[in-house]
Amino acid sequence: MAVIFAAVWGTGVFGALQSAGGFNDPGSQSQRATDLATRAFGRDTADVVVLYRSPSLTVHDAAYRAAVTRTLAALPREQVTSAVSYWSTGSAQFASADGHQTYAVLRLAGADDAAQIKSFDAIKNKFAAPGLTELAGGQIPAEEAINKQVTADIGRAEGISMPVLLIMLLVIFGSLAAASLPLAIGGIGILGSFTALRLLTLGTDVSIYSINITTILGLGLGIDYGLFMVARFREELRRQPTVDAALARTVATAGRTVAVSGITVAVALASLMLFRRRSCARWATGAWRPWWSTCSPR
Repeated sequence: MAVIFAAVWGTGVFGALQSAGGFNDPGSQSQRATDLATRAFGRDTADVVVLYRSPSLTVHDAAYRAAVTRTLAALPREQVTSAVSYWSTGSAQFASADGHQTYAVLRLAGADDAAQIKSFDAIKNKFAAPGLTELAGGQIPAEEAINKQVTADIGRAEGISMPVLLIMLLVIFGSLAAASLPLAIGGIGILGSFTALRLLTLGTDVSIYSINITTILGLGLGIDYGLFMVARFREELRRQPTVDAALARTVATAGRTVAVSGITVAVALASLMLFRRRSCARWATGAWRPWWSTCSPR
């Protein structure tokens, strides 16, 4: 039941991860300055940039203007908070030198990247303007593309690696049951990590690239530890009088090795929660500052 839950709920982590932003220390001077500027002047980044092009018309033609402005005006306000174009600003920077190309800058509704990606998904098929070709880019479309690519790449990598590893393990062990065990351990470990990551996203930002680390460590260590256990168990079967005795000896030897190794890996990765920066209150001598500490400027 736990594995089924992890497979159903845990794999939903892909939609809750971030590929950019959300990883700045909120107590740093630079982040406080950014927050101050944002409150005073608004966000200065373009969530979506839509490029329009016409082979025959220019931005000075009424048909060109009508096609773009009507398309932008039709975008739902629930998803688009503002749309800036050549005609709303009168700035030549919004048009190419020959006038055949122009772009519009959109700000999307949403408090974070995940919410803005949802807003983009709701409108990404509504940028078409009659008689023009369009291409959407910018921070949010790029993040969505990265998320989808990472998800697809992981599926492709697992689809290729799993059969190859199974064949190799079959050659090594000569038994389907023994060869399947390390892969099963790795797969369960990955699903469990997905569930833990999704739980983390409920309270903090998590990078999309954590998925790559999860699959590398889950599959690599799962197979590695599985080989330890299976190989030692098969050795002990020849030495011990019963299966129970062989199992007990395996857990006492290879099992202890796996436990110590796993704890070592976990502690080493947990050290990433400590990062070096000069705190605003000059934590101690300004050296290492734990992630959970808070500070205030002098």
